[in-house]
Amino acid sequence: MDNSTGTRLHRTPDQILGPYFPTGQTPASQADLTSVKGFEGCAQGEIIEVTGRVLNLDGEPVRGVPVTIWQANSFGRYVHANDLNPAPLDPHFVGCVGILSDSDGVYRIKTVKPGAYPAGPDWMRPPHIHFEVHGRFERLITQMYFPGEPLNACDRLLNAALRPDLLIAEPLPSEDGADHRVLNFDIVLARG
Repeated sequence: MDNSTGTRLHRTPDQILGPYFPTGQTPASQADLTSVKGFEGCAQGEIIEVTGRVLNLDGEPVRGVPVTIWQANSFGRYVHANDLNPAPLDPHFVGCVGILSDSDGVYRIKTVKPGAYPAGPDWMRPPHIHFEVHGRFERLITQMYFPGEPLNACDRLLNAALRPDLLIAEPLPSEDGADHRVLNFDIVLARG
């Protein structure tokens, strides 16, 4: 997101915390969700990179703020005791991490594309990643959705947002030699 025009940005819409917020566990302090420290092997599924900036409404970086990220694995299951989805757990997948935005407000993670999962008898959640950002003056809980996902069109939570378009990540060109997809998801706080 470039704010060289001087126009104010729109705040990233709130989303629900969700039933699988990682309570009772400390998020891993690593930016790679595809491997568990101390164990051989890599998480199953499509490896992706998600990057973005934490900004205020004026487009200025929000530096050094905690960003907690959690998601389902590639099968659509969370590492959470309350997730009764019969999909398999992945022993090589880290379900929740806590990182800081850098001096330019940038965050970056390596993960797998999460799978869709049933949220009720007539509702499949599309692939999405949860974010909790503790800015200097506010807490934002939101979700990032993937572009081109058919389930986005009928997702109750995405479509209830005032600006659902702000919750869809943007594809970026892969860096030289990268063999995975890169997505950008900027997070805009009202006050930073």
